Amino acid sequence: MRTETQVIASVRPENNVFFEQGSSDIDEAGKATLRLHAERLKANRKTRVTLVGHAESFGSRAMSIAIADMRVSMVYAQLRAYGVPPRQLLRANVGIEKNSKACQSPECRHLMRRVELRYAKGR
Repeated sequence: MRTETQVIASVRPENNVFFEQGSSDIDEAGKATLRLHAERLKANRKTRVTLVGHAESFGSRAMSIAIADMRVSMVYAQLRAYGVPPRQLLRANVGIEKNSKACQSPECRHLMRRVELRYAKGR
């Protein structure tokens, strides 16, 4: 199992949209991140991105998967609103982050509440 420090170091903020606990609302920082990704995707029409929903380990597994799915749906909708075609967007849910048990600090728990934009290798 990874340590909290390793978990924090592995999350690249520029490829993630972060959420408040129990929320699927995208804040202004998240919208700015998504605008940049939308421009990248529109400029490279063959590029595809997978939207990976993560959640921290509060509540049941089913609840975590549901909130991760709602967050992915919100990010998907925002990218579509910025003009990204649906064929470039894939969806996946992790639900409870496998490393979430290593996270005890508020900073680390915040990093678990995210949608990661994961591009195919070489893109």
